[in-house]
Amino acid sequence: MELHPLEQNETAIEAFVLIKLLDAEGHASWSYRTTNALNREELLGALVVQVAVLKKELRDEWDDDED
Repeated sequence: MELHPLEQNETAIEAFVLIKLLDAEGHASWSYRTTNALNREELLGALVVQVAVLKKELRDEWDDDED
């Protein structure tokens, strides 16, 4: 498994990675990993924005299905 690369002139400084995995029994679940220096306030802001974007995309898909 790999992550999409950053652009050529971008430098990673912190990370939050959400991972869907299979456990030893083959059950799917979610986990996350972070870098040590994670700024939790910035992470919360980024996640709130991502939730809003995902909600909009899902609503748009739902609306497209109704047409």
